[in-house]
Amino acid sequence: MEEQRSNAGQGLGIAGLVLGIMAIPMGIIPCTFYLGILFGIIGLVLSIVALTQAQRGYGPKGLIIAAMICSVVGFSFASVWGFFLSRDGGRIVKEIIHQSRFGGSDQFDNMDWNADTTRGFGDDTTTWSDQPSDMKGMTDSLKNLETDGQ
Repeated sequence: MEEQRSNAGQGLGIAGLVLGIMAIPMGIIPCTFYLGILFGIIGLVLSIVALTQAQRGYGPKGLIIAAMICSVVGFSFASVWGFFLSRDGGRIVKEIIHQSRFGGSDQFDNMDWNADTTRGFGDDTTTWSDQPSDMKGMTDSLKNLETDGQ
């Protein structure tokens, strides 16, 4: 018995492909990653339904597999942005940098802050090491500057 080819699942496959293609740029742009997640999930669901229809009706599967790949890629990009822009993701990245697993704080520990690190406008040539390190010292310095100006 000869198997007849049909167009089973092609409509949902095209819809899944369109949503998957739209999920990729939405997932790459940081402020639209929510749309990327939404389009990626809907595109993936439509692609899975289309694939089951195509398998039952002996339809072509190439377009449907491309739709699944695009949906997964867009969802992945959006998920990565969502992780890094969330509060916990930012905290985890800060902890990794703070623990200097990637050389985050070791770069600054070896610097000589007194050599040519003067700052100021005009005649102000105080170095970074001359600045107070705590908030009380800063407020005392501001009070001294206010009384000097009067």
